[in-house]
Amino acid sequence: MKNKKMEILYLTRKDVIDTGITHTVAVDTAEKVFTEHGKRNYQNPPKPGLYLHSDTYLNAMPAYLPGLNAVGIKWVSVFSSNAKLNIPAIMGVIILSDLNTGQPIAFMDCAYITAQRTAAASAVAAKYLANLDSKVLGIVGAGEQARFHLIVLKDILKQVELVKIYDKNENATRKFIDTMGQIISCKIIDSPSAEAVIRESDVVVTATGNLLGKPPIFLEEWLKEGVYVLPVHNYGWEFSALENADKFVVDDWKQYSTNFRTDEYNPHLPPLYAELSEIVTGKKKGRETKVEKIVSMHEGMALHDIALASLVFEVAKEKGIGITLPFMEF
Repeated sequence: MKNKKMEILYLTRKDVIDTGITHTVAVDTAEKVFTEHGKRNYQNPPKPGLYLHSDTYLNAMPAYLPGLNAVGIKWVSVFSSNAKLNIPAIMGVIILSDLNTGQPIAFMDCAYITAQRTAAASAVAAKYLANLDSKVLGIVGAGEQARFHLIVLKDILKQVELVKIYDKNENATRKFIDTMGQIISCKIIDSPSAEAVIRESDVVVTATGNLLGKPPIFLEEWLKEGVYVLPVHNYGWEFSALENADKFVVDDWKQYSTNFRTDEYNPHLPPLYAELSEIVTGKKKGRETKVEKIVSMHEGMALHDIALASLVFEVAKEKGIGITLPFMEF
């Protein structure tokens, strides 16, 4: 009797990118995930984390989406100080499993998927929470998330005419303007400060590094009437900006509340208006007036990673991308 062999598909970051999953597809996938979340048709246990140093964390992120036939786990690290070593701040892998046998079927880089799904989830949020006639988009931080967010938000906020960008690293700002100016058909300008960006923007994205345990650097008084605020990370904002928002929205309240860490700057959980999936599925209203100040915090759901990774896996198989490795023989 011949031995049976099991195999697993290995995909590098380049392989993942080469599958050609577009930002539009990523946003569509993110909205499908929020729909499944709103139906409560998922398993997404709050992600446990390990904190090795003050500016680092590692998360294990399992998820199961029966409606999208996807199950897997992401293991991801965020080491903000890696920039000093000239290596990525975010690194990790995603493992997908077969729904019927549990066999691991794919092992892939997660960094590109993480960046793409984070921005895609934000785009879905903006669709329901921003004023869609917004003219000025403000971004604080000029790194990878700033670039991904600008691309997807410009597709949602079609009337944006001006993008204001600030980063304390002037080289990063110049690179952002040079790069994105060739991609986005609207004016992009360098602002002198985060305050100047926030005060004058209809939609605000803060895409800075990990600010947990540090004094707030973004203040409530800077927010204009009708603004939509989209922090890519959970900390850095004056707590009153969250507490006093007309609507405070999260992606997953169980995960957000479990992982929320109180300190002298964040004394308790902000009052929740809704999970975004409740708005996507029509259970609660999104933006209702032009003047509402709305803040949405996305802790980051593994559901988005696994849904997008499953799509990457299927396209990679179709296109013959990646390396098939032996996994088990018995």
